[in-house]
Amino acid sequence: MNSEQLATEIRDLNLSYLVLAQSMIRKDKSQALFRLGISESAAELLLSLSTQQLLRVASRNQMLCTMRFGDDVVWGLLTDSHAPHQAPEANAGRLHASVLMAGRTALQAA
Repeated sequence: MNSEQLATEIRDLNLSYLVLAQSMIRKDKSQALFRLGISESAAELLLSLSTQQLLRVASRNQMLCTMRFGDDVVWGLLTDSHAPHQAPEANAGRLHASVLMAGRTALQAA
């Protein structure tokens, strides 16, 4: 993939993310704040953006969305790599990962 293709892919991803974020905020603001990991003021700003502003922001050379966790433990729980053949433990692992991610979201919002 050359740099022009990469820039196009990033722009498309950013635009999709921004449109999805606006839609989520309009539908259920409190749920969107949690799922997106953003503050209420950031949500209000996103809602106020015009289509032209969305396109301008999306055209940046950096991705607007990021991985919300860089922890190997959380990735292991999400991918079941810690117990790949044990279904009950896998369900518990996914639940544990959700709790860990929710706790991190709450800490970031504070």
